[in-house]
Amino acid sequence: MSLDVAALSASARRPARLAPVVAVPVRNEAERIAELIAALGRQSWLAGGDDVLPVVMVFNNCSDDSAVIAAAAAALDPRLALHPVTVNFPPAVAHVGSARRLALEVARRLLPESVDGVLLTTDADARPRAGWIEANLAAIAAGADVVGGRIVGDATEEAALGSRFVERARAHALYAELCDRITATIDPLDHDPLPRHHDHTGASLAVRATAHDRVGGLPPLAFREDLAFVSRLRAAGARLRHDPAVEVEVSARTVGRAAGGMADCLRHWVDLANAEAPHLVEAPARVVARARLRSYLRSAGFGDGGGQDLASLLGIPARDWRLRQADGSFRAYLVERFAPDEPDAPATMPVAEAIAELEARLLAFEGFSHAA
Repeated sequence: MSLDVAALSASARRPARLAPVVAVPVRNEAERIAELIAALGRQSWLAGGDDVLPVVMVFNNCSDDSAVIAAAAAALDPRLALHPVTVNFPPAVAHVGSARRLALEVARRLLPESVDGVLLTTDADARPRAGWIEANLAAIAAGADVVGGRIVGDATEEAALGSRFVERARAHALYAELCDRITATIDPLDHDPLPRHHDHTGASLAVRATAHDRVGGLPPLAFREDLAFVSRLRAAGARLRHDPAVEVEVSARTVGRAAGGMADCLRHWVDLANAEAPHLVEAPARVVARARLRSYLRSAGFGDGGGQDLASLLGIPARDWRLRQADGSFRAYLVERFAPDEPDAPATMPVAEAIAELEARLLAFEGFSHAA
């Protein structure tokens, strides 16, 4: 299946059966929150109609004027219905995972049971492109259950981090793109064809409300709650689309709000770049091996008896295994259990060597495909 975004946008510009709600966790974002609200007000989904966009913001242990500034900014646009939630979590759980989960739960409650709802989440320092909501809804109307948006950094802020950082970031972006291309070649997915990207983080996620409910919502983790949510969704059989038409710009700051988040990553990259440390990445052989294992798990035959034996070996209760077979999610579950994404994969190869090897492998795969 190929996704013609232009055609979908024309035919399903505002699908009546899809109702969006935006959910945002906020922690001391007084300097940037008005920019997010302005970006939501510029959404093409709102153009030329009477639609009102509900926006849930959870102000998580804020000590600044984020809530006041957000309310003032939203009041300037009658098409935005701000639903603020101010909360002071106990220190042990005062993190982005708790705030994002609560924001999604409140957003879910705003959706009537009679509508096909879509929950969208982004970050408080983000600026979604004007077609963000429309493109997300188009992808879901085409069959996706969850949509990851492409994340781009603020070019001016990235340039301020120095030329060495910019060079490192560009090399890593190319490496990541090649990894995704080779993965898509070995383990193609009808619901997520090329062209696509590889991002599915909290800066841009859209999920069917029913899929959100099926997995019990987003896990309230202090670190990588977004990736854990996507993994939980995929393990339940949700179809994840990395739609290139969905894009969000984020700040390139090096002092952030979430421990282990993008700001920490950028600061680490700046330090490495300035120290002229080797730029190491995961070896392509590991990327290829993971893709091949995924392909095998999606296609291997499991008979009733063999399936039960496998369930026993994996420690899965027979009833759960039967339910996974009934709803078709058992293969997706195996992929997430045995061949998941590895954001902390060992980095052992210089990026330039890895890029060269990936390009050579892709040429070989394409040559084999054409010969066949």
